[in-house]
Amino acid sequence: MDERRKDIRVRARIPCSLMVSATGKRFPGNTRNISFGGAEFEASESLTRAGQAVVVGTPVIVSFMPRRGGNYLELKMPCRVRFVAANYAGLEFTATMPTPEERAALRTMLETRSNRFD
Repeated sequence: MDERRKDIRVRARIPCSLMVSATGKRFPGNTRNISFGGAEFEASESLTRAGQAVVVGTPVIVSFMPRRGGNYLELKMPCRVRFVAANYAGLEFTATMPTPEERAALRTMLETRSNRFD
């Protein structure tokens, strides 16, 4: 198998949502795996339903709600859809230069495999 990933993927079910940039349509769900380069997203509904289908190449934003103690911080990562199948989508993070805060939040999610930072 041809492995093209630059970053190691970690299996992790982290609550998040996917928003289609052009329409604002949101899909709640979880990651199946995540890396510094992207994530596999599992939606709670079909991503291929007629009239609201997400297609390869679509710009989207995946939002995480990491929490530290009782405080939540919304982390929005711009992405491009790399594959879609039923309620799954492969996402490639497209931010060329994540902020130090975004990179630290991603690192913590990868290390803890969760959205809890405490």
